[in-house]
Amino acid sequence: MKLFEKIPPRHLGLDALIAAGTLTLGLVGRFQIDTDIAEVFSRESDGLNLLLIALMTVPLVLRRVYPTPVFFVILGAWVADRTLDYPDTLASIGVAIAFYTIGAELSRRSSLRIGGISALFIVGWTGIGVLTLESVTRVSLITTMISTVTPLLLGREVHERRRRVEDLRERVERAEHDREEKARRAVADERARIARDLHDVVAHQMTVMTLQAEGARRVADGSDPRVVKALETISDAGHSALTEMRRMVGLLRAPEEESETEPLPRLADVEHLVEKVRAAGVPVDLDVEGDVRRLAEGTELSAYRIVQESLTNSVRHGGPDVTAKVAIEYKEDHLDVLILDDGRGASADTGDGIGHGIVGMRERIAVLGGEFSAGPKKGGGYQVHAVIPIES
Repeated sequence: MKLFEKIPPRHLGLDALIAAGTLTLGLVGRFQIDTDIAEVFSRESDGLNLLLIALMTVPLVLRRVYPTPVFFVILGAWVADRTLDYPDTLASIGVAIAFYTIGAELSRRSSLRIGGISALFIVGWTGIGVLTLESVTRVSLITTMISTVTPLLLGREVHERRRRVEDLRERVERAEHDREEKARRAVADERARIARDLHDVVAHQMTVMTLQAEGARRVADGSDPRVVKALETISDAGHSALTEMRRMVGLLRAPEEESETEPLPRLADVEHLVEKVRAAGVPVDLDVEGDVRRLAEGTELSAYRIVQESLTNSVRHGGPDVTAKVAIEYKEDHLDVLILDDGRGASADTGDGIGHGIVGMRERIAVLGGEFSAGPKKGGGYQVHAVIPIES
C-alpha cells in the first residue's frame, strides 16, 4: 500500500494507539464533568462537542504521514471547541501532540513558521478568552503557552537529534566506502608490484636460464645424447614457464574486475579489434595466413596486445589519411606478426620514436624468447614486427 510506503506499519500502529487513547480520555472526561464545573462554561456538551473531540484526536493516526493537514484539523477543532466554550476535556492533549509532530517532522524553517505563528495565535486567542469568558482564567493562558511552545521545541530537538544520527550514519558509510576503496587500491598496487617483480626479476632470470640451456645444447651437439636431451628438456620447460609467467603477469596487471569477469583476448579477437579501428576512421587490411590454430594463452595474448598497441599508435601518431595493414602468419615453429602503416610514425611526435608502448611490446616478446623490432620504414610510415616462438 502507498500509505505503508510513506511510514512503517509499526509507526501507524503506535499513532493509532495514541489517537485511540486521547479519544478515550476526551470522551471519559466529557461524561465525568462535575455539574458545578459545567455551569461555569457557556455551553453544555452535545453532539457537536463529540465531533470536535473526535477531530482533536482521531486525525493523530496520520500525524506522521500528513503532519501539516493533521495539525490544522486538530487546531481548527480546538479553536471551535474553545470558541463555543464547551467544558474542557483531555482531548486537548491532541493539540500538544500535533505541535510536537510539527516540530519533529518538518524542517526547521517550516516548523518554526507554522508552529510559531500558530502558538502565538492560540496564546492570543486564549488571552481574548480570559477577557471575555468566565471559564478562561489567567492560569489557562500559562498552561496554553506551555502546552504549545514546549511540545514544539521538544519536537525540534528530536528532529535535530535524528538529523545528527543520520549524518553520523552517512559519515560512517562514507568512511567504510573509503576504507574499501583504499583496500582495493592497496590490492591493485600490490598486484602491480608483484607483476613488476615477476617480470623484472623472475622472468629475466628464467630467460637467462633458458638461453643458457639452448646455448649449452648447441655446444653439446655430438656429445652424450643424454646431456643433449636434458638440455632440451630444460629449454622446453623454460619456454613453457615463461609463457605461463607472462600470462600471470598479464593477469596481475589487468584491473581486478576485468581479470575476474572477462576472458583474456586471443588472436581470434584481432578481427574485432580491426573492425573497431576501421570504425574510428583508419582503413586497416587484415591478412591471416598459415595453419590457423589455437596457441598457448600467453602467446596469443602477447600477439593480440602487440597488434592492439601498434594500431593505437597508428591512429594516434599516423596523421590524417593514414592506412594500416596487419599480417599474421602461422608457421610451424613460430608466429609472425607484422603491422605496417603509411603515416608519419611515432618519431614525428616523440622525437625518438620509442615510447612506453614500444618498450612494453619489446618486453612481452623478450619474455617469450622471440624477436621484436619497431621503427620508421624507408619511404615513410612505421613498422612493427614480432616473431614469437610456438611450442611444439
